[in-house]
Amino acid sequence: MDDLPNITSRALTNNEYTVLIRHEQKKEGYRLPTKSKPGARVKLNHLLLTEEEYKQVADEHKPKPNIWGNCLKAFLVGGFICLVGQGIQQLFMTFAGMTSREASSPTVAVLILISVILTSLGVYDKIAQWAGAGTAVPVTGFANSMCSSAIESRAEGLVLGVGANMFKLAGSVVVFGVVAAFVVGVIYAIFGLEGGH
Repeated sequence: MDDLPNITSRALTNNEYTVLIRHEQKKEGYRLPTKSKPGARVKLNHLLLTEEEYKQVADEHKPKPNIWGNCLKAFLVGGFICLVGQGIQQLFMTFAGMTSREASSPTVAVLILISVILTSLGVYDKIAQWAGAGTAVPVTGFANSMCSSAIESRAEGLVLGVGANMFKLAGSVVVFGVVAAFVVGVIYAIFGLEGGH
């Protein structure tokens, strides 16, 4: 045990605890209080496992992701969100007499509103947990990230809570979006290209 790394006491996560208990059933060589609950504070330097051995055990028990299934779910849900957006745009064009270009901005606004409402009700996160990137890539995912941050920080107040933390998840999207728009704008200006489609 002298060659073990000096690991300070910390709370085990549910996954760490499960992996260690499973490993204990297969191999003798370290002691872990079996009555400890997940989250209990356990001195990790009492375990006769090196960090490399623990990583190996954790990799053996790590569930393998279903890549094709996840891609299919993301495709279906992301496509459904786009289909809803197209339907909303068509409604604006039919009943408000807008052109396709004019209807695009209010369509995005309605999709954002729907996303914020579903996030506030706790529905969007459940859909996102199942669909993955299918809900994160459309503009609804951007709205969800901002709304989630605002909801989590509301107890700290409007300024230091909601205002300061609203862009924690979505800030990178805003930064890279502005930078990309600037670069494209410079390219258009240098080469004399006209904007619009």
